[in-house]
Amino acid sequence: MITVEEMMSKQPKTLSRYNSLHDARELMQKNRFRHIPIVDDSNQLIGLVSQRNVMTYGISSQDYVDSEELSKIEAGTLIADIMVTEITTVDASVKIADAAHLIYRKKLGCLPVVDAENKLVGIITDHDFVSITIQLLDMMDSREPVELYD
Repeated sequence: MITVEEMMSKQPKTLSRYNSLHDARELMQKNRFRHIPIVDDSNQLIGLVSQRNVMTYGISSQDYVDSEELSKIEAGTLIADIMVTEITTVDASVKIADAAHLIYRKKLGCLPVVDAENKLVGIITDHDFVSITIQLLDMMDSREPVELYD
């Protein structure tokens, strides 16, 4: 049985509630990901910011100001004001198939992985599941029997 722990990204990059919208945009652009777990000083998961949150709260001003002014505006918006606090999470021991069903059924972009004390230990994303699917399809293709013609 493959578990979430085997496939998750361990020690994901995080921000705190005191970081800004500008910090979130920069972190996402620099690392090319779409979800940032928000943790407290004890590494307990308290929220999640997605690329959608960043676009929603940042884009409204983007049409009217230059990038420098937008950065100033975003620097004044705290993560605490834009983060989602109702988060679906999983334990690292969950079967990967169960996590996939959860992401699909709830239309989630990611699942933060937490321990019994709600401390963040990893994250698994919809992108990870696409990667897993590609690997499985490649394995299936390589195992298909070759038809011999006489």
